[in-house]
Amino acid sequence: MGLVGSTPDKTLLLGGSAVVVLVGLHCLPGHGGVNPVHGWLSEYPLRSVEVGAPYALALLSGNLATVRSGIAMARHGLLRGWPAKALLGAWCTSLLALTVFLKDPAGSAGTWYGEVHKLATMANFACLPALCALLWWRFRTAPPWRRNARTVGVLAALHVACAVPFAAAFLVHSNDAGVAGEALGLIERGIVAIDIWTIATLTRWSRAMQDRGDQPAGRAQTARHSWPARRYSLRWWAAKRSPFQRRVETVRWSPSASIRL
Repeated sequence: MGLVGSTPDKTLLLGGSAVVVLVGLHCLPGHGGVNPVHGWLSEYPLRSVEVGAPYALALLSGNLATVRSGIAMARHGLLRGWPAKALLGAWCTSLLALTVFLKDPAGSAGTWYGEVHKLATMANFACLPALCALLWWRFRTAPPWRRNARTVGVLAALHVACAVPFAAAFLVHSNDAGVAGEALGLIERGIVAIDIWTIATLTRWSRAMQDRGDQPAGRAQTARHSWPARRYSLRWWAAKRSPFQRRVETVRWSPSASIRL
């Protein structure tokens, strides 16, 4: 079984290719004009089309892989309720905005699309740790998933530890190429690594739920514990009918009723 339908290779290919391209940009001769340690990842589209186009395609590919994985998470019961779905959807939307709206070049005057890039960055850094915290709180006492809940809880803490100082410095030194800018580039790479680790962890957790056969909470509770669902289900009505009633209905609705009569 795959992450979406029966095609796990497509999601793995999309996500794996995005990671390979991002790593490959750091290994180019001259590193694509960006410092491979301290330079900002969002500087790649500002350097040249040769490095900007692969960078944008990598973000789109990773975003699509996350969307496919998110659909599978919802189907398998990991993303239960609208808050979890909304947080992952907001993260994917902010990543798309980071791809479309470029960062302002260092030392330049601020532009409206640069401000959109800032807002998308803040949303991107907030949504995924919030989702991990929500899943930790929801599954922390569930016996089969306590270990997974602890893992995503640790990832949320790591993400916050990196994102809070980054966000504070980013809003002040977003166009600074000095020491603050170099520190931000290093922290940004750490956050991206945590993002990849988090998505992979959630995908693996969703696969484990699929293998275990867990149902989404709302659907399972409605089917098993809701009195109106039991009272008025088709199975209940079938059990309540007498053999004579079932025979009459069969004769009434059967195409060959006249032959039986």
